[in-house]
Amino acid sequence: MNRLFSLIQRFPKLVLIIVTFITGVAIWYGQQHFRMNADLSSLVEQNGAWVEDLDYLNGTFPESGNVTVLVTSTNGSDVKVHVAAIAEQLRGQAIFSEVFAPQLLTWFEEHPLGFVSQNEFDRIEAFTRDTIKPAALAAQAVSLELYLAELAQSEQPNLTPLLEAINNQSVDWAKLAQKNLTKPTAYAITLVAEPDASATEPNRAIIEAINQSIIAADLPSDVDVKITGQAALDYDEIADANNSIAVAGSASLVGLILILAIGIRSLRVIVACYLTVLVGLAWTFAAGLAVIGHYNTISIVFMVMFIGLAVDFSIHLCLHIQEIRLKGESDLIAMRDAIAHSLRPLSLCALSSALGFLSFYPTAYTGLGELGVVSALGMVLGLVATFIIIPLFFTLFGYPRVRHQRDTHRFTWFGAQLMRFKGAVFSLAIVLTVVMGYGATQFKFDFSTLVLKNPQSESVLALNQLQQEGLGSSYQLFAIAKNQQQAEQWQKRLIKQASVASVRVVSDFMPKHLEQRTLQLQALFADSDIEAPMSYSEFVDRAKTEHWQDSELLPDAIDSATVAEHLFSGLADSLNTLTQFEPVAIESLPKALSERYISQQGKWLVVISPSEDMTNVDALEQFITEVKQIAPQATGRAVAEQEVGSIIVRAFQAAIMMSVFGIALILIWTVEKKRDVLLIFIPLALASVSTLGLMHWLGLSMNMANIIVIPLIFGLGVDNGIHIVKRFRAVRTLAAFFKTSTPKASLVSCLTTLATFGALIVADHQGMHSIGLVLTIALSCILVFSLTLLPLLLEVTKKKPIE
Repeated sequence: MNRLFSLIQRFPKLVLIIVTFITGVAIWYGQQHFRMNADLSSLVEQNGAWVEDLDYLNGTFPESGNVTVLVTSTNGSDVKVHVAAIAEQLRGQAIFSEVFAPQLLTWFEEHPLGFVSQNEFDRIEAFTRDTIKPAALAAQAVSLELYLAELAQSEQPNLTPLLEAINNQSVDWAKLAQKNLTKPTAYAITLVAEPDASATEPNRAIIEAINQSIIAADLPSDVDVKITGQAALDYDEIADANNSIAVAGSASLVGLILILAIGIRSLRVIVACYLTVLVGLAWTFAAGLAVIGHYNTISIVFMVMFIGLAVDFSIHLCLHIQEIRLKGESDLIAMRDAIAHSLRPLSLCALSSALGFLSFYPTAYTGLGELGVVSALGMVLGLVATFIIIPLFFTLFGYPRVRHQRDTHRFTWFGAQLMRFKGAVFSLAIVLTVVMGYGATQFKFDFSTLVLKNPQSESVLALNQLQQEGLGSSYQLFAIAKNQQQAEQWQKRLIKQASVASVRVVSDFMPKHLEQRTLQLQALFADSDIEAPMSYSEFVDRAKTEHWQDSELLPDAIDSATVAEHLFSGLADSLNTLTQFEPVAIESLPKALSERYISQQGKWLVVISPSEDMTNVDALEQFITEVKQIAPQATGRAVAEQEVGSIIVRAFQAAIMMSVFGIALILIWTVEKKRDVLLIFIPLALASVSTLGLMHWLGLSMNMANIIVIPLIFGLGVDNGIHIVKRFRAVRTLAAFFKTSTPKASLVSCLTTLATFGALIVADHQGMHSIGLVLTIALSCILVFSLTLLPLLLEVTKKKPIE
C-alpha cells in the first residue's frame, strides 16, 4: 500500500487519467450490458414433488397464457364488439402464439337458453309471451291486423318491433330478446407469448404489441383496458425497480451530503468521500454485470446500499488522517500513517460485510446469492477506491484545514453518563431482550411475491380486478382429475370451501336446463286463442288512449304490406333458436375449449379460483390447504410461491449460521483478546432480536427481499465492533475511548448508512421499500447497542491493573 501511495504522490495526474479511463469504461460497459431479470423460477433453485406436479400440469395442459388483457366498460357500452376488435388486432401480432377470448365463442350464442340465469330466463319467457308470440301467430296468417290485435292483449305492449318496421328496419328479434339479458361488463383475453430473454427488458415487446393493438382497435373513452398476467407483472416490477433505484439512489446521495455536512463539516472531505462513492459505484455496477450477466430486482438494491457502505471506509480514513494531523504531523506522514493503520481494520470490515452478503450464496436462494456476489465485489472495489481516490484527491486539491480544537466534548460527556448510569443501561438491555425476544418468537415469513410489487401498478390493479370480476386469477390452482366423474366430485367438494370463489371444469361450458327451458317456451304457443283482427287506426287510438309507452311515436297511417315484411322477415330463425332443442354432448364443444380442459389422454383439468385477497399470506395458505385436502396434487403459482418460501426460510437459517460462523472465525483470527469476540457478538445478537421483535410489534413481516437483513446485521454490525474494540484496547479506558475519533466516525458512518439505506423506503417497489424499512430498524439497533452496550462491556470486563 505504501508503494501505491508513493505512486499517487509522484504521478497524481497519470493516476487520475488511469482512474478516469477505467471509470469511463465501466460506465459504458454498464450502459451497454445492463439487463434485469424478474423471473421467480430463476431466483430460487427448484426441485421436489411440487416441481414435478407443476411440470406434469404444463406437460398435460401446455396452453396456459402468461398475459391477460382485461377489457371493461364504465357505463354499459357493448364491450363485446370492442373485445372482438382488440382480439382481431392481437391475432395480427406475430409475437402471440395464441389469442384466446372464450366469451367471444359462437358456442354461447348457439345455445343461449343454456347459459342464462333463472331470472334472465324468466324475463325471456315473458318477452316471448308478450312480444314474440303475437308476431309468431300473425306471421302464420301473414296478417298485420292479427299482430295488432294480439299485441293489444298484452299487459304492457312492446311497440319497439312495430316502430322499427314502420321505420323500414327489419326487426332483429334475437337482438331484442337479448335486451332482457344482463350484458357482461368485463371480458378477458388470454395470450401466450415468449419473452425475449436476451433483451434488457424481456417482456417489453409483449406489452408494446398489446398497446399497439389497443390503439389500433380505436376504442371509445368508456372502454378501459388493463394488462396483467406473469409477463405484465414482471414487466411492471422491472420498471418499478428501475424507477425506485433511480429515486432511492438520488435520495441517498442527497442524504449522504447532508449527513457528511453535519458530521464532518469539511468541504474537501465531503467532496473526496462523494467522488470515492461515485467511482466505486460505477466500478461495482459494471463488475456485477461482467460476473453475473444481469441484475435481478433484489440484487439491484445493492446500488443504493453501496453508497452507504462505501462511504464508511472514506469517513474512517479521512477522520483518522485528521486525528494524526491534529497531533502536529505533516500531511504526507498523516496520510501514510492513516493508510497503514486503517488498511487492516477497514479490510476486515469489508470482508465481514461481504461475508454477511455472501451468506446466501451457497444456499438455494440464488436471487440473494447474486446480491451477495455483487456486494462482495462492491466491498472490494469500494475499499480499493477509498485508498486511491482519497489520497489522489488530497494530493491534487490540497488537504482539509486542520481544526486544532477537538470536537469530542459531547462524546466525552456521553461516555461519562454511560458510566454513571451503567446499572440502568444493563437493566434496560435485559428488559429489552425479554420484550423483543418474545416478539422475535412470533416472526412470520410472507412468501407471496405480490407483497414485493407496487400495489398501484397497472398489472397488480388489473390482477385484483380480474379476480373480483370472476374472470380468473394468477393465483388459481389447477388439479388434474383422471376422468369426468372425479373432476365433478372435486368440484362439488371444493366449492363448499370458504377460501374458494369458483371451481371450473369443462362441463361448465355445456348448456344447462336447455331441454326444460325449450319446452317451457314451446308451451307458450300451444292452445292459443286467436284474437279478431284489429285495424291500424283502431290500434293507434287505443294505444294513445291507454298511454302505452312510445305510443306518441306511432304515425297516423302506414303501408301495411311493407311493415309486415319488415316485421316478419327474420322471425322464423329467432323462433328456431328459442324453441328448437337438440341434445349436445361434451364432444360437440368447440375445440378451443375442450383442448384446454380435457387432455388427449382423457384427463380433466379442474381450475380453482380464490375468494380472498392473495396478498394476505394467511388467506393464501388457507386456500392452498383447503384445496390440497381435496386434490392433493393441485398446483399453480400459489403452491410454487409457498414451496419457494419454505426454501427461502431454510436458506435464511443456513445464511445466519454461515454468517455468524464466518465472522466469528475472522474475529478469532484478528482480535487479540478472545473474549472480545463474545463482547462484539452480544450487541449484534441483541440488534438481531430487537429487529425481529420490532417488526412483530410494528406489524411487519419478513418477505423474499428483506429476509437478507438479519444475516447482514452481523456482517455490517461487526464493522463498528472491530473499530470500537481495537481503539478501546489501544487507549484502555472508556473515558479515553470517547475522546478519540472512533465514536464520531462510527456515529457518522452509521448515520450515512442509515440515510442511504433508509432512502429505499421511498421506493414504489415494495420489496426495496421493505428492505429499506427493516434495514433502518436494524441499523438503528446496531448503532444504539454498539455505542452504548459494547463500550460498557469492554470497560466492566477489562482486567484491573495490579497495584
